[in-house]
Amino acid sequence: MRQLIAIVLCVLLPSAVLTQTQTSAVKNSFQEVTSHLDSGGNLYLYLSTEEWLSGLSAQIAQFRNILNAIPDSSAADKQNATLTFSLIANLVKQSGIEEISGFGMSSIAVEKGLYHGKAILHHYRGNNTGYLWSVFGRQPHTLDGLDLLPANTAFAWFSDMDLSLLWTVVNKEVEQSGIADAHRALQAFPDQFAAMTGGSLEKTLASLGGECGLVFTLDEDGASNAIFPGTTMQIPQAGLMLACKVKDDTIFDFVDATLMTNPQVIRTNRGGLRMRTMPPPGPTPITLRLSIARSGDYFFVASNDALIEAAVEVKAGTRMGLKSTDEFQKLSPRVPEQGNSFTFRSRRIAETMAGLQSRLLANNPAASSLGQTQLLTNFFGAPGTTGTYSVGANTDEGFLFTGNGGQNPAATLFLLPSMAVTLIVATIAIPNLLRSRQGAK
Repeated sequence: MRQLIAIVLCVLLPSAVLTQTQTSAVKNSFQEVTSHLDSGGNLYLYLSTEEWLSGLSAQIAQFRNILNAIPDSSAADKQNATLTFSLIANLVKQSGIEEISGFGMSSIAVEKGLYHGKAILHHYRGNNTGYLWSVFGRQPHTLDGLDLLPANTAFAWFSDMDLSLLWTVVNKEVEQSGIADAHRALQAFPDQFAAMTGGSLEKTLASLGGECGLVFTLDEDGASNAIFPGTTMQIPQAGLMLACKVKDDTIFDFVDATLMTNPQVIRTNRGGLRMRTMPPPGPTPITLRLSIARSGDYFFVASNDALIEAAVEVKAGTRMGLKSTDEFQKLSPRVPEQGNSFTFRSRRIAETMAGLQSRLLANNPAASSLGQTQLLTNFFGAPGTTGTYSVGANTDEGFLFTGNGGQNPAATLFLLPSMAVTLIVATIAIPNLLRSRQGAK
């Protein structure tokens, strides 16, 4: 009897599932998008965008008719508005936004406190003619920026970026738009750039290698901690660095030429490293020695020369970098090794921000009810929460982002409205708090 029941269920259940499964009468990218996602987790989202993004440029262009119908508007105003909306419509049409067919997102817990997430901005195969699908990289590649990150990196973001292509597109669309003021402004910009930098804009853009990144480091060594101005509160030493791939020395030579007349500039020429450092005029709480450098395929701008030295040593393999840390090793499994961008955020940021906040609010407990605590928790994660690491890749079907993190994306997604309100409240409250502490002292 039990065997008979099992056989009947095996026959009926699939048909029941099939009768409950419906196919949309309107074409969508559900199957294509969800094929890149992980089911069975705590978040599974699909949004079709074909109906409201298809023809978006034409919808924007229709606003011209509405503006022309406004009474008491001068002919010049109507013409300027018409040209402006035509420019926006053309930019949208050329961008590739209308080629986006859907968005998908999934998250699944791989262990307690660690989530594996994916997100995709999808287009159908072959529908990638817009510059959106070219400006941020065309083909995934080895993530060379990871090899520049010191072990004390707290945040890093690197991305492919074709600024030369973007400048060409904007120039072409503005020229064709007929907006005389905008066209004149763009024509004058190269001369203004040359006057400010002493270099050619065209030559500068041509020298870029198509990748830029930001690096933020935290040195938690107690001996190097700084003192927050006007208080006895200690804060860890921080460093900030911009790194861009370049094809030659064009940008470095431009900046170096402007520093030639400054006798205080420290000049370093060692092996493949050329660096120029400007010591501060006086003592600063945080080590500040503004530096530029050229090494290998990269041009650097950093808040101190030690950060550039560390990046160069990590690249050369003579110093342990972020990839060797336990935190990165925990966050990197199942994340692609090739892509067009990556983002890393250490758990130490949340811990540092929480420590600073608790000390800052220690003498003003009433201020803590204004939402700053929730804001920092939502934005940086709660203290002790695992950090995040994700890689984005431009695939044949759009941008696919894959990563691991300690925050539950399902919870974070629905906290966005409250985060916005908290940010507004905190923007008003924090300056008042700082002024009250200054007045008390």
